[in-house]
Amino acid sequence: MSAKLIGNGLRELDLFLTDLIVEAARIDRLGAHAGRDPGIHPGRRIFSAAEAWRRTGPQLGLAAEGRARLRQMRAAQNRHCFGQWRDAASGAAMQRDCADYARLAGEVLTAVRERLR
Repeated sequence: MSAKLIGNGLRELDLFLTDLIVEAARIDRLGAHAGRDPGIHPGRRIFSAAEAWRRTGPQLGLAAEGRARLRQMRAAQNRHCFGQWRDAASGAAMQRDCADYARLAGEVLTAVRERLR
């Protein structure tokens, strides 16, 4: 796979996690009435999981370390999309990034479940 393709895949994971965090904040805010809210408003769209984590992480009880890791992963996405792989360790780094996205998404879902109890 080309570095650009991998970088774009990581960017899609970042956007998915961004939407997940925004939706978790909406559910936390509205509770049982979450289905009545129109959802994400185009004028207020957040385009980075790190920014979504910064804005809503504290109210959901998410650890601040998650934001730092998301910022690192966003920088890696840019290197993949706009640069070239220069060493064999890049593949392992991409796998760690994917695993971290899954772990952080799990943290968001756990936080929502705990707050809805």
